[in-house]
Amino acid sequence: MATISVVINTYNAQRVLRQCLAALDKADEIIVCDMYSTDETVSIAQEYGCKVIYYERSGYAEIARNWAHAQISSEWLLVIDADEIVPEKLWYYLKEFTDNKDGYTTLSFPKQDFVLGKPLHCMYRRIDKRFWKKDCATYETHVHGGVITLKGKDFMIDPKNKSMALLHYHVESLESYLEKINRYTTLEQVRFQEKNRSFSLFVLFFRPVGEFIKIYFLKKGFLDGTLGFIFAVLHAFYKFMQHAKLYETHYKRKRPNLLY
Repeated sequence: MATISVVINTYNAQRVLRQCLAALDKADEIIVCDMYSTDETVSIAQEYGCKVIYYERSGYAEIARNWAHAQISSEWLLVIDADEIVPEKLWYYLKEFTDNKDGYTTLSFPKQDFVLGKPLHCMYRRIDKRFWKKDCATYETHVHGGVITLKGKDFMIDPKNKSMALLHYHVESLESYLEKINRYTTLEQVRFQEKNRSFSLFVLFFRPVGEFIKIYFLKKGFLDGTLGFIFAVLHAFYKFMQHAKLYETHYKRKRPNLLY
């Protein structure tokens, strides 16, 4: 069978890293691309025999991922985060995929997010492209950038097959998630600026409302009880802060002489 390298981008990611690496014991190579962590991330990676490389801290992983991908020695690449665990059934499917899917160079599979240790219905993602043949795909270089296929065809595992879902231990605490909301909504302003996005009061009001409806009703967050409601509100708050910070940018640009 073809060889598989796993790339994990890290910054102070010790929380679930041991469980993450233990599930990758059959990988041909594990590369940890670290942004100069100050916790035990690097020592844990070395404990599991990973190849550790370093990239300057940029606040998000997409640029570092593309750089790390160029360092692999295997024919195929699996991209995961340090708070994700690959089920054994999914790993064996990846190995079979490399030999039995002629013409297909990328694979998407579902992902199940856990919030405070609980899998939520509303956080089951149907498609996540994370596996591809070397040099056949790349990340867009902005925060939350998607994967672009460069060569070959895409294949997708049936999203109804939940046993194949990547397990993502997404939210350790509400405090840590609020910190992420603040950091990522600030990074989103760069993308807004590149697209010359203008502020809209209509969008500020209705985009969060639409996000709440999507998470709580369309994605059945109501089945997740109190946590489902909390997370739907937090998703709506993320969208609100994206556009509130866009308003702040335009406000300050028009009033440069005020004292801030």
